[in-house]
Amino acid sequence: MRMVVTRIAAVLVVISALTSWSEVPRLASGKPDLQGNWDFRTLTPFERPGRFGDREFLTDEEISGWEEAVRAGRERAANVDFDEAAKGQGTQGDVDVGYNSYYIDQGSKHSSTKRTSQVIDPPNGRVPQVKPAAGERMGRMIALQARSPEGPEDRSITDRCIKGFNAGPPMVNGAYNNIMQIVQTDDHVVVLVEMVNDHRVIPTSGGEQLPENMRFWKGDSRGVWDGDTFVVTTTNFNEHQNYRLTGPDMTLTEYFTRLDEDTLEYKFTVDDSFAYDRPWTAVVNMERTDDLVYEYACHEGNYSMPLMLRGARKKEMAGIVDETWLPSWYQPRR
Repeated sequence: MRMVVTRIAAVLVVISALTSWSEVPRLASGKPDLQGNWDFRTLTPFERPGRFGDREFLTDEEISGWEEAVRAGRERAANVDFDEAAKGQGTQGDVDVGYNSYYIDQGSKHSSTKRTSQVIDPPNGRVPQVKPAAGERMGRMIALQARSPEGPEDRSITDRCIKGFNAGPPMVNGAYNNIMQIVQTDDHVVVLVEMVNDHRVIPTSGGEQLPENMRFWKGDSRGVWDGDTFVVTTTNFNEHQNYRLTGPDMTLTEYFTRLDEDTLEYKFTVDDSFAYDRPWTAVVNMERTDDLVYEYACHEGNYSMPLMLRGARKKEMAGIVDETWLPSWYQPRR
């Protein structure tokens, strides 16, 4: 009898695997089809809020309540008294926050993972403590951003529209443009993120990383298939790499797994001994969307840069020392 039960269990496992296999769209080669437009907006916090303690997952009721609270809050923001809000004009905060709710698109749902955080390792759902050297490097960057710019190189790479704040790698949800497109052949996977419209052409046959002296804004990405998961290893970032205080020698490993017709699991591991004592990992489920990827023009014609530099030169000629260039979100909280 025990042998019969064991065989039945084995058959059920095989049937389950075959069913799962058939639900995933595939190329003629049999590899999962990762193609499509994918939405990575989510209300799931990147790090686990302290109130959840060691809890990894939320109940359906908790998720529903959270999403309803967010909707209600956004309705209040959309119905703001503009006459009252206008009283804040001319302040640094008014300049920093130049968008109203129309332009913010952070999503309205939790990830289908139902997790309390996108970070899954360490188990506490929080990014490990940053090493002092990485913090000091960030401090120097902030100091540069705070002073009157001498040239465009003094402004951040997002100010200069070189790299978007959520474009990656890794790709993480941000204030807007949380959509990316994948185009795939047997030999390459192309990832295009709407933010700044940058793309990566990733070979599927792996291969040696480029020489260490060859550095890129988005690093050198090499992919291989591990079963049904496309694993991408990226190294050779340039000296401006600063994802959560990481440096140019970060090794980023991304995992793309198509779970079904409408879901793409995106997981990544950050390994950078300069910034952290240990690697850490995050995951989010991207949802298939019929929305299109549009041109992202940033500030068209880069008008912002000559205006900033012109303003800095005028203040210099007037003998004004200006240390108010740092956006409020970078400034220490008081």
